[in-house]
Amino acid sequence: MSNISKELTTILTSQFFSNLANSKSVKIAEFDAILSILIKAQIGFDVEYSPGTNRTAESAELTIYINPSTTLNFTINFQQGSSIFTGA
Repeated sequence: MSNISKELTTILTSQFFSNLANSKSVKIAEFDAILSILIKAQIGFDVEYSPGTNRTAESAELTIYINPSTTLNFTINFQQGSSIFTGA
C-alpha cells in the first residue's frame, strides 16, 4: 500500500470525515480543517462553492481524487436547506 493510500485511509476514517458523512450541515471551521488536512497530505481535490440564495442553502461540493478513475464527492451544506448540487 502506498503512502498516499495509508494517509488517505487515515484521513477518511478521521472524526472530520465522519462528521462530514453523518451531518446535514457542517461548520465552516470544520470544512477549513478538512481542506487543510488534504493539502498537508498532498491529496488532490476540487471545491465548488455556492453562496446560497433565498431558495438554496450555502453549500460546497468537495471532490477528492483517489486515482485517475476514482473520486469521492461530498456535498457540504453550511446551513439548513437544499443544495444546488445533486447526484446524477
